[in-house]
Amino acid sequence: MERKKRLEIIGRIFLICFGLIFLRLAFLQVKQAPELKRKARVKNYREIFQPAPRGVIYDREGRPLAISIPYYGLYAEPKYLQEPPAEAARKIAPIISESPGKLTAVFSSGKGFVWLNRQISYEAYSAIKKLALKGIGFQETFVRSFPEGKIASHVIGLVDIDGKGLEGIEKQYDRLLSGRAGKIFILRDGKGNPIPSSNEGEPARPGQDLFLTIDIKIQRILEEEIERVFKEYSARGAAGIVLDADNGEVLALANRPTYDPNPPVISSLDCRRNRSVTDIFEPGSVFKMVTAAAGLEEGVVKSEDTFFCENGKYFVRNHFIHDTHPYGMLTVREIIVKSSNIGTVKVGFKLGEERIYQYATAFGFGKKTGINLPGEVSGILRPVSQWSDYSMTAIPFGQEVSATVVQCAAAVGAIVNGGNLYQPYLLKWVRDSRGRFTPGGKPILVRRIISQATADTLISILEDVASEEGTARWAAIPGYRVGGKTGTARKVENGRYSRSKYVASFAGFIKTPARNLVIYVMVDEPRGAYYGGVVVGPAFNRIGQRTLLALGIPPDQEIKQTK
Repeated sequence: MERKKRLEIIGRIFLICFGLIFLRLAFLQVKQAPELKRKARVKNYREIFQPAPRGVIYDREGRPLAISIPYYGLYAEPKYLQEPPAEAARKIAPIISESPGKLTAVFSSGKGFVWLNRQISYEAYSAIKKLALKGIGFQETFVRSFPEGKIASHVIGLVDIDGKGLEGIEKQYDRLLSGRAGKIFILRDGKGNPIPSSNEGEPARPGQDLFLTIDIKIQRILEEEIERVFKEYSARGAAGIVLDADNGEVLALANRPTYDPNPPVISSLDCRRNRSVTDIFEPGSVFKMVTAAAGLEEGVVKSEDTFFCENGKYFVRNHFIHDTHPYGMLTVREIIVKSSNIGTVKVGFKLGEERIYQYATAFGFGKKTGINLPGEVSGILRPVSQWSDYSMTAIPFGQEVSATVVQCAAAVGAIVNGGNLYQPYLLKWVRDSRGRFTPGGKPILVRRIISQATADTLISILEDVASEEGTARWAAIPGYRVGGKTGTARKVENGRYSRSKYVASFAGFIKTPARNLVIYVMVDEPRGAYYGGVVVGPAFNRIGQRTLLALGIPPDQEIKQTK
């Protein structure tokens, strides 16, 4: 009897033990399965990231400006390496131009994962793959390539070794271009060998393609002519832009010095700086267009009103203003055509401080244009409350005001198109991985500044600037309506205007039935000559003629020659 009782007790103990084991197994299966699965994956799986091919950047006609070329990254998993470390190093080192000793140390480390080379050629990939070394693997990656080299480099920008945008459009639209990386989980057996058909993961999603407003034919023209004037005058820097005045599309934008964004990128930060949006300078006489536009629009002057220009030397508000020539009586038209500082200041006096500031602001000075490029600055236009007694004798002809190349070009465009200020932009279309297009940008009218009548009068005056009597006769293109305004501004050095350092510029336009173009060129510290009409006028002429030819725009038959 006692024996039977003991057996019952032992049986119950076994049942309880089996019950506890069953409950534990059920708990592990149901409650801790995800965590156990994660631990198993960490131990037996290798997670490989699959980079997404970066979107292509095209010009407006679909010509590639930035593409992604497939390459391979070479890695090692030393703890799975079956070849002796020194032997594996001896085989791989010469293929990737690496020290055998360094590779031996890596292979002996016992680590789980080590990059050996992030970018190897296809030839190196093929050679190493033939070795069939366990513990050595490859990850497909992409290297950014810029088919046009230095052309449009400040617009397109560049990327780092991981494909992240660092400058230009590459940085501005990095999120769109990057896409989404994928990943693959590789299951290994107890010996570290990959198990066939066990891979799982998420595929990479390619980045979106961007179509810019840039026309690479016009971009090449601008680059060549900016390079020419930059070298001809041994300048410190130069920049230029070709803008469609009717909608704000940037057709070309270039800077000097420049750089090649193709790897390996060997360039200074100075070369990579996009001067067109980051550097400010006093526009000088180019700003006289704003003063003239304000005076005409407000009705304080008419184009044929006359002013005495003091024979070239005017003492006002305790200092002298000078003209380059001793002009006497000049009309408002002649004041702009001959670029009289004195006459422009007298027009400014008729307007007063508030209205000059109002129109300068309306034309976009002192504010970012909103162009889709990183690093844009707003320039300098102080509020009237911060003006000195001297300001009214300086601001009307472009001193005490600082602006970028893009700001000045947009302001000229507002005159040429009849009075509308448009925001300059560079992105035209976006195409996703399914081939669907969506607008990337569109014309944005910032504001209307002046009437069509005022614009027409001012355009007529600016056309005379490119005549034989004007300061930019070299800019004229026979058979086309051409106009603009020269700028010759002294640079500020140690709080004073330098007598040896200048910024020469020309803000020009070409009016045709097909298109209204703005071409703005700036040369920083030219040597040998410094007047805008002399230094930049011929460059404008060459850019204009070549651009018209590239666009297939014929001469205006109604105008046999420029005035």
